[in-house]
Amino acid sequence: MIDQPLQLATVFLGLILLSVWLDARYAWARKISPVVLILFLAGLVSNVGLITSRSSFYEGLASFTVPFAVCLILFTVNLSDLRRTGGPLLAAFAIACVGTVIGVLTAGVLVNSQLALVLGDETWKLAGPFTGTYTGGSLNFFALWDGLEIGDPDLFAAANAVDNLTLFPLFAVWVLIPGWLGKYFPAGERWRTSEVLDEVDPEPEAPPDLRILDLVALAFTALAVMVASDLIKTHWIAGFMPSFPTILIVTTLALVLAQFRFIGRLQGAFELGNLSVYLFFCAVGAMINVKMAVVLSPILFIYVMIMVVVHLVSVYGIGRLFRLDIRVLTIASAAAKTGPPSVVALANVHGWKHLVLPGVAMGLLGYAVGNYLGFAAAYAMKAILGQ
Repeated sequence: MIDQPLQLATVFLGLILLSVWLDARYAWARKISPVVLILFLAGLVSNVGLITSRSSFYEGLASFTVPFAVCLILFTVNLSDLRRTGGPLLAAFAIACVGTVIGVLTAGVLVNSQLALVLGDETWKLAGPFTGTYTGGSLNFFALWDGLEIGDPDLFAAANAVDNLTLFPLFAVWVLIPGWLGKYFPAGERWRTSEVLDEVDPEPEAPPDLRILDLVALAFTALAVMVASDLIKTHWIAGFMPSFPTILIVTTLALVLAQFRFIGRLQGAFELGNLSVYLFFCAVGAMINVKMAVVLSPILFIYVMIMVVVHLVSVYGIGRLFRLDIRVLTIASAAAKTGPPSVVALANVHGWKHLVLPGVAMGLLGYAVGNYLGFAAAYAMKAILGQ
């Protein structure tokens, strides 16, 4: 059995390489995503006994990769770019976030007794990652899981699997609903929706080459943010708020730095950030007990489905009330759940080319606000349940 850090790191990078290659080579793999493949493969090699299922290396890797990935991906968020979204898109995204919070709180109350069998008196914590993933995608999911110190890799595996599986029916809803219900959503003049939709998109630019200078600068800045966040927590905040999550400090500092032009010009933040995310999922996958993950999945599926239904009803119901365009509402819902990648795919499916850039901007906004909303929802859930 492999249990040495260097050997484990080699296995992890091999699993990442295989997953990314499959994603680039085969259409079926692209539908699954590298994250799910990595989680599955790491769990497989661990459960068959090829690598150890418990190691301090896993814990250290997970604790490093989460804030590192958050920093790097938030470095791509330029808040001034949100001006191109216009009033209707920002309003729709706000509705999507509100729908997510309402859905999470509703699900938490309805299935709390069943969740308590797994999490005891800490069921409120689940509201955090599931709010995060439905306002900014998977990045916020694992950042909040780590920040709220939920632990339990079996529960994480089940929660992540359920979260990813629900994406397939959700995507079907986003594809079908505009055609089914579009005639019932007349856009109001006050939102000036047509002006946003009729803008002409610029020709896409070729991606610039990655430079070693940029990669080193990004890594240095992300590490500096992590060190500064720990110091701020230790010397300024811990004295009166010892449980304050460090990841919120990381998020805030990364967002501030992202507004400086020299950070925005650095290339490779997404690539480094995704590699960090992949390493995190390798560590988590290696600690999975498959039998326990399967046992935990049904109650989590019920939890997520309640949340999803409330989210969709809120998005389209409130959006209809305010007479927002159904195309804008659909893109906002997708941006909240999946971030930029699926927004591009969904807009292309519908032929809504003029919503690609605004949709991507909303997805980036989700990265920025997801952690804040996740912690707020978790502590609101705690207050509601009296835990």
